[in-house]
Amino acid sequence: MADIPESPRVRPELAVFHNLPVGGGINVAGALLRQLEHFFSITVHHPEGSSCLNIPGSISIKEWPFRGGGRICGLRKLAAPLSLPARLRAFDRLCSKIAAEINSTSDIVLVHNSMFLAAPPVLKYLTVPSIYFCYEFPRHIYEKELIRRTRNGFSRLLLAPLRALERIKDREAVMNADGIVTFSSWMKNRIIDIYGLESSIVRPGVDTDFFHIEKNAVRRNMILSIGALWPFKGHEMAMDVVSRIPPDKRPALTVIADREYPGYGADLERKASELGIDLCLEKEISNEELRRFYSICKAVLCCQHNEPYGLIPLEAMACGLPVIAVREGGFIDNINSGKNGILVNRDPAEMASVLEKVLLNDELRNNLILKGRKFVTEERSMKEAGNRLAEILSGIIKRAVRAESSDE
Repeated sequence: MADIPESPRVRPELAVFHNLPVGGGINVAGALLRQLEHFFSITVHHPEGSSCLNIPGSISIKEWPFRGGGRICGLRKLAAPLSLPARLRAFDRLCSKIAAEINSTSDIVLVHNSMFLAAPPVLKYLTVPSIYFCYEFPRHIYEKELIRRTRNGFSRLLLAPLRALERIKDREAVMNADGIVTFSSWMKNRIIDIYGLESSIVRPGVDTDFFHIEKNAVRRNMILSIGALWPFKGHEMAMDVVSRIPPDKRPALTVIADREYPGYGADLERKASELGIDLCLEKEISNEELRRFYSICKAVLCCQHNEPYGLIPLEAMACGLPVIAVREGGFIDNINSGKNGILVNRDPAEMASVLEKVLLNDELRNNLILKGRKFVTEERSMKEAGNRLAEILSGIIKRAVRAESSDE
């Protein structure tokens, strides 16, 4: 438990900066803030266009006007090589203004990722102690072989100056943080590889009251693959896996996504037709609808490439859904293979063999369900994650106070 007074009159002032898009990250940020509110007086700062946090009204929110905050779409994408660098420079100027206010009103700052960059430039303008919560690094820069902004080679060439600018600004921001927090052992090692810096790990959980095992749920012969409709989210591998199940036993596949790489959904539908897979694409559904899918399917396949953490396995475990995942990224931190889920190599044939066993073996499936739910409720509590983050923030404050005292 963090050693921070809980009286509202003496709680430190915590400023929070975020520029997160829709997805699992914004849910984690909101859940952690609900825990941190027990220890800090909190003010959230975010540029216009950021996703909304689900937080209590007792937490102050300040939205900063930002004309470039919306997604670039339609014909505006044609001018992206020119407009994106301009937006990044405007974002830098806005971060300078936000930092100036934070510096005069706060004791410490928690800075989340930005959808425009990764490490937001606000970090380089802060004079009060800061923690950077690194959800992920700019993967399109450091994993270029895996993640591309565009399919067009000429467009990628035009975007090269932007990548160089992003790399400089991201690194500059990270180096100005007083501490770094991340989700998983894999991310901790990547932060060392990329930035040469150490970080602390806070492993968030999910709301196990909301994500729960439905009584009398009727499971259909259907498998889930969840994640944005982007190539590196592994949906094509999930289709390959399902196609290897004999036709008379083959489950349907439902892909659930919150965002889409232009045209990728149509690509999946064409491939499903070629492979003889019953595919359903569900886009931008509510958490209640997501929970319903967890309760009516028989397993979830997690084939994402180097997923930094992975909330999907935890949500599935909480809902009594067996998890089969690739042995990569943050999945390793949450899945004890053979106990609360099953890890496999990035091999569709191996995953298909495991999937078939899970579908046919009631004892195996029930064991995974029971141990998965137990793991999430006992070892991935959001309360414990919040306490751990509060402890880290408290430590930064104490070091800053000691440093200030020694200077005097």
